[in-house]
Amino acid sequence: MIQELSSRLLKQLEPELEEISFQALSPIKRLTTAMKPIRQALKKLKSYIDDHPFASPEEEIRFFKYIKPDFYQWQIYFNELYTIEENIPFADADAQRLHFENELIYVQRFFREYNFQYQYYKRDASELDNLYFIRGADNGSPLVPNVPELDASFSTNSDYLFSKIKAFEMLREWLSERINHLKKNPLASYQPGSDSDGIRWTGESINLAELAFGIHRTGQVNNGTASIGAIFRWLEDRFQVSIGIPSKRLSEIRRRTSISRTRYLDEMIEMVIQKLDKEDEYTPDKNGRK
Repeated sequence: MIQELSSRLLKQLEPELEEISFQALSPIKRLTTAMKPIRQALKKLKSYIDDHPFASPEEEIRFFKYIKPDFYQWQIYFNELYTIEENIPFADADAQRLHFENELIYVQRFFREYNFQYQYYKRDASELDNLYFIRGADNGSPLVPNVPELDASFSTNSDYLFSKIKAFEMLREWLSERINHLKKNPLASYQPGSDSDGIRWTGESINLAELAFGIHRTGQVNNGTASIGAIFRWLEDRFQVSIGIPSKRLSEIRRRTSISRTRYLDEMIEMVIQKLDKEDEYTPDKNGRK
């Protein structure tokens, strides 16, 4: 069943792409690394659709309205992110902030341009679903958006636009985070893939997020006045890695259901205790005897 296949593929794909998003990679390396699993997943979906025709119009609508955009949004997102990162000026924080603000204007203009479809998406409306999400539906209506020519056997009038809406919502959040960080840290700058001092976080970025939440909740920075966002950006600068958006990382941690939600912090405690216990096994006296 397409629902089971798509759920399994998405469960595999999203953690991989999120990790790629947070790695200190050059723009082109990030794009090429991300495109491979995205295209593989889309290819599997298309192959299944080719071999298993939809049983009803409702099933076809559900696939092109919800399922395909969950995958295709990532292809659009990483292509747009590549363009943004590739054109970041090698200048001070003010110049970079202006670059991000201009990109945010572009994103906001998109939502204004397609305001009707965006409100349709936000309301989860259904009145035009037969026009928007059935392959081969008449595209002569003024309510049908202009979209690129895509594979007619695997595209409808609006699945691309819904994918782009989802991708641009992610971009809007990413840009806002970067702008706010540069405003609060005028001496900082963002260089994707940089490794200025040779010290980089090479573990999973979610582990660093756990550490950030621990620092924040225990009030260890600036007498407890530092925000979680500031701590995230501080750790990113120090370790040359992108941790991401605090609310999303917290949701990711909250969704954990097995073993422990704070598995990395628990592992840290265990490793330190093991080290201390090992040192305690041998405590020489002043004559060098145990």
